[in-house]
Order: sequence, then structure tokens, then C-alpha cells
Amino acid sequence: MKNRIKFLTIALLATTFLTFTSCDDDNSVLPVETHEDAYGDVILKKMDMMGTIKYIPIFMAGGNTVNATGCIVTDPNGTEFAINEFWAGPGSLTGKGVATTTKPTMGTYTFKLKFADGYEKTVTDELTDVETSLAMPIVVTRIPATATEPEKIKLDWTAVPNTDLICIKLTELDIEGTKPLFKMAKLDASLTTYTISLDGGTGWLRPTTDLTTGTEYYITVAAKKVETGKVVDGASKDFAHSACSKIKIVF
Repeated sequence: MKNRIKFLTIALLATTFLTFTSCDDDNSVLPVETHEDAYGDVILKKMDMMGTIKYIPIFMAGGNTVNATGCIVTDPNGTEFAINEFWAGPGSLTGKGVATTTKPTMGTYTFKLKFADGYEKTVTDELTDVETSLAMPIVVTRIPATATEPEKIKLDWTAVPNTDLICIKLTELDIEGTKPLFKMAKLDASLTTYTISLDGGTGWLRPTTDLTTGTEYYITVAAKKVETGKVVDGASKDFAHSACSKIKIVF
């Protein structure tokens, strides 16, 4: 009997050992998520600031589960800029340099991105010394509401050569952290006129009731160019440069 118990004990131990060994053999190392969707884009933005031409580097970056804060971009001189989540929501980051009358440093900009799983990724993008003409002048015509039609704002500007698309925005004067009231991100590059209908429909990102009578707002007409060989898209991750003309209106 004792021999039988000893045999059963040894058999059980052997079975247990084989079971654990079998489980170990089945374990496999999960692949590391390298966040191949991550991107970084630096854009040369040219602005008509009430008659003064200024330039500023704009940074766009992101990827699935990218951290809302803690990511940076470094210019060719080693100057660092913070890039953070903005009104577009999770996965999208933005930041900017300082607006000056001289162009920012050209060359390679390095984006260091951090993700929720702890992974860190470095991507780069080139800023090149190419610029787009401004859509000037912007002529604004207010069209009063009628019994059947809402109020409208008609915009006219000169044709912009060598551009890929036109973007139009209506914003508050202080746009930091705020979503545009109205935005059409991809209009035909050949356009020289556009009418904003105050009906809350196409292009409106916020209700028209956010407009306050007597308050000043900016209307921006931007001509944009994407990098060579990239898809022309209003939400492009590959813009090369843009030229923005602004005009104030009083609602």
C-alpha cells in the first residue's frame, strides 16, 4: 500500500511538472506596439497681421493613445517647443513658435512623442524655405436676412497661384484653446469667393448663437500647400506651408 501511495505521489508530481512545462512552452512574447500611425508635421505659416507680414512655425503631431501633454518638438537650433492636445480631441497635438517678421529656422524638426503604454517615438519633418502668396485683399459684404434666407457673409479675394486648397475660418480674436465657430478646411484652390451662411449648417463647428452682437471676430482665408507627392486633404498631416489673410468683422 505504501509503495502504491509513493507511486501515485511521484506520478502526480510528474504530471504537475509536465503541466507547468507545457504552459511555459505555450507562452510567447507579445509584440511591442511601435505606434506606426504616429506623425509630426511642421508648417511654415505666413500671416498678414493687419498689414504686417509675419511668419511662424506651426506644429501638428499625434497618433493613437498619444499623451495629451509631455510631448515636444525641437528645431534645428535645439530650441524646444511644447505640443499639447487641443480642441480636435485625443490623438491630436499642436503647438507653435513665435510670430516674427523673419522666417523661422529651416531644416529638420524632431518630434518626441510619448504614448499611454509608455512607448516613446521620435519622428522628423523638414521645414523648407518656400512660401505661398496671400489671398489679398479680403472684401467682406454683409447680406441681410430675408423672409426665406438667413443672413450671409460674402467674401471675395484675389486668386492665389501655386496652392493646393483654400481654407476659411471664422473665429474669436483670441483663438487659444477654442474651436473655430466656422471652418471649411478644403475648398478648391481656384476659388476667389465664398459665402458663409449664418444658418448653422455646413461648416459650422459651433452654434450660431455663440456669436454675440457687437463683438469683433476674425475671418481668415488661408491658401495651403501640401508636401510634394502627398495627398491634398484639409486634414493633411503633410502640409508644407500656408498663407493666412485675416480681417476683423463686427457681428
